[in-house]
Amino acid sequence: MEWLRHIVQHGLRGVNGCYRLLHRLRPAGEVLYVGRIRYRGAAMEFADGTRLTPGDFIGTLHFNNARFAQLDGESNRRAALQFARLMLESLQILAHKARHDPAFSDLAVFHALSWLPPHGQRIGFITQPYPHGASRRLRAAYFRLLVWAFAPAAQTRASARAEPTLYWITRKELLRQFADAEPMRSTE
Repeated sequence: MEWLRHIVQHGLRGVNGCYRLLHRLRPAGEVLYVGRIRYRGAAMEFADGTRLTPGDFIGTLHFNNARFAQLDGESNRRAALQFARLMLESLQILAHKARHDPAFSDLAVFHALSWLPPHGQRIGFITQPYPHGASRRLRAAYFRLLVWAFAPAAQTRASARAEPTLYWITRKELLRQFADAEPMRSTE
């Protein structure tokens, strides 16, 4: 069955590469890509006073799925700790970009859709469940495929509940949490 996982990984890497090119995503560390789009949802106001209105540009955060297959997969705990370290490094780089890169310094909010259960409040993320409906079921199925293909630990592949969750972090909160730390790695 491992041979099938490798074939699916190869296909998904191609899909992800095309998606990155089409949406002009740029790396922010080893596990994140960042893009920008116009927001099309309802107006929102965040606890720090940041307002988001339809038509505003927002940053979009996307995982580097192929990088997950390279994590140390001896146990799901070990892989999770390695991912957490790489994610914090990526967020430091993102904060640096939000402060210094003209392509991202005007973005007031960053947004992601992930299969990971709600977490990250300690480092400034706000989470919301993805709305119920056909889109949720389709995204959940895609996330299950991604986890099966790329999760390094068999235990993670077997136990992950790939339910879509919306993640938000404001530029103010990102900078408050991560701007003082210099980026540990460069990806440019």
